[in-house]
Amino acid sequence: MEFWDCLNETLRPQETEKTTVLDLFAGAGGLSLGFEAAGFKTIGYEMDRAACETWNKNLSGICHEAKLSPGFEYPQADIVIGGPPCQPFSVWGYQKGAADGRNGFPIFVDAIRQLQPSLFLFENVRGLLYANKGYFEIVINELRKSVVIQKV
Repeated sequence: MEFWDCLNETLRPQETEKTTVLDLFAGAGGLSLGFEAAGFKTIGYEMDRAACETWNKNLSGICHEAKLSPGFEYPQADIVIGGPPCQPFSVWGYQKGAADGRNGFPIFVDAIRQLQPSLFLFENVRGLLYANKGYFEIVINELRKSVVIQKV
């Protein structure tokens, strides 16, 4: 075994948690990497083939190459994470926001409605808080309406 292969195998995080993490718009796996390092099983969804291949080469979970849409059927997961495409909101772009076909927030909100995870996390760009601040508030309100709070 080559030194790097040995090192990679030795440092590979071990799955210690029973919780499954679903990573939407997974990219090359940056968000999933942190959850795997903490011992979680991860499942990713990414439409870019090269990013998906990178994810699968470097992480323990599996990333599926798929273009997501509202109504997509996901496996059960207790945690949903993701980075909806930032181009619609970036200050370096046209900032079309909700009118941009790459807007992934409706897909993310739909996944939260379907799965009712105990935790969700999304990341995006700072530009979402400028020209599209009103849309950001709509997304937050939709997420609030989507979560069923269970009392114990």
